Amino acid sequence: MDRNTSGSNSFGSRKIIILVMGVCLLCAVAGLLFHTKAKASWRPSDQKREEIAEIFEVYQPYGLRYDKKDNRLYYNGALVRYFEDVVDDDHYKEWPNQDGTVDIYALHDERGGVTSLELFDDQAFADRTPSLRSALCELQITENINGYTDDGEAPFNGGGNDEKLNEYIKDTIEEAYTVYQQYGLTYDRESDRLYYESELVGYFEDKELEHYFGPFDDSSIKIYAVRDKKGELSGLNIKRDEN
Repeated sequence: MDRNTSGSNSFGSRKIIILVMGVCLLCAVAGLLFHTKAKASWRPSDQKREEIAEIFEVYQPYGLRYDKKDNRLYYNGALVRYFEDVVDDDHYKEWPNQDGTVDIYALHDERGGVTSLELFDDQAFADRTPSLRSALCELQITENINGYTDDGEAPFNGGGNDEKLNEYIKDTIEEAYTVYQQYGLTYDRESDRLYYESELVGYFEDKELEHYFGPFDDSSIKIYAVRDKKGELSGLNIKRDEN
């Protein structure tokens, strides 16, 4: 599919089931990740850079290289401003930045494996520019966790790094959801689900941080983060759908 004419190249416009932020200009406060629009001195740890490098190994044969030193992507030597690998609306990766000279996207075969990388044309590059003026240099991995196969493989990766990618996602979710533990909400790595006081959660939402988990049909519990006027987490609103 030609991403230049698909009409879906607006940053942040897709349906998000789980959004995993991958660390360039993120700050950690009280164990929770949140956005900042200003450039910060914080840098991802060496371990995090290694994890990101492993995720991008599948694209190296097609000219894309992740530089662990400056935490940026390069395509045939050119600094990448925007990267996307979209299998469908529930399975994709994006990396938006404010600077860079090329925007690129991945192409796939019928099984979802990466076959090549292509440049967005000049018009698509120009059209995307306004939406990237406040981009935070984050690797975003969106995955519908209902899409896991029985053996735990992520069907959208298509590059042999499924296990590493799954662990990266779980590590990031576990870290991001630690702040809710004081109110009884926990993330279970084994089941890849949220629990509220040992009860399975059907849906969770924290609009302030763009944390969305679900929905699932096997639980009637819906939980919404409650924040005060300063935007600080103050509790959870628990709802049970009796229908």
